[in-house]
Amino acid sequence: MKKSKRKPQGATRTQVEQKPARRPISDYLDVPLKLFKLMAVCAVLAGVVLGGQRMLDGLDQPITRVEVKGDLKQLDKAAIAAWVQSQITEGVLSTDLRSLQAQLQGRPWIAGATVRRKWPGVLAVSLVEHEAVARWNEKALITEKGLVFEPAQLPVFEELPHLWGADSSAQEVLRQFHWLQQQFDELHLQVTGLSKAHRGAWQVELLAEVDEQGQQAGMVVALGKQDIAAKLERFRILYDSVLKARFADITRVDLRYTNGVAVQWKAAEAAGV
Repeated sequence: MKKSKRKPQGATRTQVEQKPARRPISDYLDVPLKLFKLMAVCAVLAGVVLGGQRMLDGLDQPITRVEVKGDLKQLDKAAIAAWVQSQITEGVLSTDLRSLQAQLQGRPWIAGATVRRKWPGVLAVSLVEHEAVARWNEKALITEKGLVFEPAQLPVFEELPHLWGADSSAQEVLRQFHWLQQQFDELHLQVTGLSKAHRGAWQVELLAEVDEQGQQAGMVVALGKQDIAAKLERFRILYDSVLKARFADITRVDLRYTNGVAVQWKAAEAAGV
């Protein structure tokens, strides 16, 4: 029989305790070294920022002059330059050009504005002016594109045609004005006014020379709302046969009737008829 090998009772294992290995000195220096590097990078960045700021401060010179350019007829360049200068509170770099440009474009007569920087300390302003083709209602003007704007004064534009209507109909009234002027050009009549009533009825004011000395006279023609082309054809026939010879004696021609025409004479008006 095989004998089992047993450890004698009371026997104990002895374990040899190992001392921990010593860490190299470089490990103890690693953390402070990283911290030092980080502080050094921060210092460099701070220097760059401060240096850049000082450089920007040096470039951001006060605006000493405003140049205004453009083919301007109604606006005074010196007055615009003074207004721009009054809006500036910062240097040439700090000034908000977009805000200044938007303010300019919101002023009467200015159709477009561009503002740019010129060193040292100069703002260059380029302006495009509105061109009015007619007066609009009582206090405004209208451009070729149908844009309505209100200048400070209107008396200097008395020679322009006068258009009336709701502001929402400005472009429609302008288109109708151009079309009517083409129609009346064939009769050597000038359209000096056109109105569209609230309910849509059209009324046109005409001007013509009535003698060889250039004497002028005017009349009003009521066109109504519908069949404008047919009514104008009726007017042409009547004009050539009757109205042309007596243009100076007529106050108003009413074409709103289906088949007829009503003529208001100055003599009858003066007599109270």
